[in-house]
Amino acid sequence: MLPLLVTWLIRYGHVLAGAIWVGGYALMVLVLIPRLARPANETLLGVTIGIMRVLSYAGTATIVFGLILVWRTRGYATIMRGGEWGGIIITCLVIAIALLGMGDSALRPALRNMAQTGDGGRARRLAWIGFILTIIAIGLMTRALYAVS
Repeated sequence: MLPLLVTWLIRYGHVLAGAIWVGGYALMVLVLIPRLARPANETLLGVTIGIMRVLSYAGTATIVFGLILVWRTRGYATIMRGGEWGGIIITCLVIAIALLGMGDSALRPALRNMAQTGDGGRARRLAWIGFILTIIAIGLMTRALYAVS
């Protein structure tokens, strides 16, 4: 009974962190970046940069919980067998690492540049790319639960 509870809690942490990550990108794309495109607002910029930091933490937590979940469920050896499940896990891990890198090294500086120059094109594009990648990852992960190893 206890091992099932622990696995459930790990899955819960993985899903919760992923939801925060996806929701944060949705907030960026649909609310914050369009609002930042208007005349500069230092408070909103600070909040937006802070949210980017939370997204980095949520993304890291999603990856860590996911790696623990793989270990607790099907195992790492299953990933390399070439089945559908392994392909999904590897694809999602690549997407997650790309999202972390893009958020920290590209989107955050683009937001700062947007506040200074008023040009929000790059930040808008990067936020949309991040949002679309999170949606793709969610679609893949919903399939992973039922995929053949």
